[in-house]
Amino acid sequence: MDGDGVKRVRSTNQPGEVDRISHLPDCLIFKVLLSLPTKEVVKTSTLSTRWNHIWKHVPGLNLEYDDFSEHDSFVSFIDSFLSFNRDTRLHMFKLTYDYSEADEPEPSLVRRWLDTVSRMKVETLDVTDDSAESWELEMTPALYTCGSLVSLKLVGLTLPSPDLVSLPSLKDINLILVEFTDEWALEKFISQCPSLKNLCIERSFGDDIPMLRVRSQSLLTFIHIVDSHESFDDERILEIDAPMLKYLKLSDGRTASFKLEDTASLVGVHINTAFNLTSTRRFCPNDAQKRNMIQNFLLMISRVDNIVIASCTLEVIYEYSRYEQLPVFRNLSSLRVNLDGYVWEMLPVFLESCPNLTTLVLGSIQNHVKVGITVSPRRPRVLPSLKYVEIERPFKGDALEMQLVGYLLVNSQSLKKLTLSLDDSLKKERSVIFNELLLMPRLSSTCEVVVLSDDPYDITNESAYKFVL
Repeated sequence: MDGDGVKRVRSTNQPGEVDRISHLPDCLIFKVLLSLPTKEVVKTSTLSTRWNHIWKHVPGLNLEYDDFSEHDSFVSFIDSFLSFNRDTRLHMFKLTYDYSEADEPEPSLVRRWLDTVSRMKVETLDVTDDSAESWELEMTPALYTCGSLVSLKLVGLTLPSPDLVSLPSLKDINLILVEFTDEWALEKFISQCPSLKNLCIERSFGDDIPMLRVRSQSLLTFIHIVDSHESFDDERILEIDAPMLKYLKLSDGRTASFKLEDTASLVGVHINTAFNLTSTRRFCPNDAQKRNMIQNFLLMISRVDNIVIASCTLEVIYEYSRYEQLPVFRNLSSLRVNLDGYVWEMLPVFLESCPNLTTLVLGSIQNHVKVGITVSPRRPRVLPSLKYVEIERPFKGDALEMQLVGYLLVNSQSLKKLTLSLDDSLKKERSVIFNELLLMPRLSSTCEVVVLSDDPYDITNESAYKFVL
C-alpha cells in the first residue's frame, strides 16, 4: 500500500521481452488506461521509469470506496487527482460508494467533487450509491449546465428540479432508482437535452411521479423499467412523444396507461407489461378507457419490424382480442415470445395477425405476473410466411410442448427449420420423443426439425449433438 492508500504490484516482465506498449504515444496509452479501473491504472506505475507518473495524467477516474483501506486515503486520492488535473478536460469520472456505511463520504463532499468535475468539462459521469434506497445525495445543479457532458449515469441519487438546463452535448442518460424533488423534475430535464439519443430509466415507484411525459425530438432509444412485482393500487401514466424513436423497451407491470404520440420511425419494441392488470383486476370490456388505450397502443406498435413480447402482455392481447379485432402487424418479420411455462394456447391469435412473420423464437420468462385468462378452443389458421422457429427452453417432450410443436408444424406452410434443445436430464425418453417428432404431420414439405443435445453419447460423427428429423 503506498501513500495514496492504493495497492501496488511489481512488474513481472521477463528478460528479453519487448515492451511495445511503452513505445506507444501518450494519447493512445491514455485511451487504453481510461478503460480500466483506477486501482489497476495505478499499478502500471511499477512497470518502468516512464510509467512511474503516467497514471496521474490519465484524464479519468474510476473508483470504488472499497478500493481503499481508509476513508482519509480515499478522500485524499480524489482531491489530489482533481487538483493535479485541474487544467485538464476530464473524459470520465466514475464513483461508487455506499451511504449506509458509517465511514462513507458525506453528501457535501461528493457534491464538491461533482462541482469540480463539472468545471473540468467532464464528458462521462457515472455516480452510484450502493446503499438500499437512501437517496441522501441531491445532485449538484452545476451538472444541469455542464455543456461538455455526453454520458450520464446516476444510481440511487436525487435529482433536483432544474431552473436552467444547458446540456447541448448530452446523448446518453441512464437513471437507476433515482428520486426527484418534484414530479416535473424528470420531464423538464429530458425535454431540454437537444442531442439526447438514448434514455434508460429504471424507476422506483417511490418517485412520486404519477404521470411521466418523455418529450424529445432527437431520442432514438427509450427503455422504461419498473419492478413488476410491486403491488400498488394507484395507477401511473407514461406518455412518449419522440418522433425519431427507433427502439422502445417497456418492462413495467404497474403503469396502467401508455400513450405513444408518433411511432413512424419505430423499428423494434420489447414489451413486458400487463397494463396494471392482475388475476384480481382483470381486463373488463366495459372499461372503454382501458380498451381504447390498449387499442391505440397496439396500433402504434403494429408498424414495427421486430418485437419481443412477454406472456403477461400476450395474455392481455388475447383477452382484448375476444372483444376487438387486433390490428395487422404487416411489417413484423421477427418475433420473440418469452413464455411463462408452455401456456402457449393464446399465441395463435397474435401470430395470425402477423402475415409476413418469418422468424419466431420462443423463450421463457421468470417471475411472471399472471393475469388469469381462460383460453377458448378455436380452429387455427395457416401461418403463410413463417420460415424459422427456435424453441430455447430445454425440451422435455411433455404434452403441452408436443402440442406446441405440432401446431407450428401443421400450420406453417413455408417452414424450413424448427430447432429445439433436449433437456439434459433426459436419457431413456429421447427415443420416444424422436419417434413422436418424426410422426408429426408437416404442412411444409421442405421443413426439417433440428434437435440439439448436450449429451456426447448420442452420436459420434462430426455433427455431434445435432439431429435432423
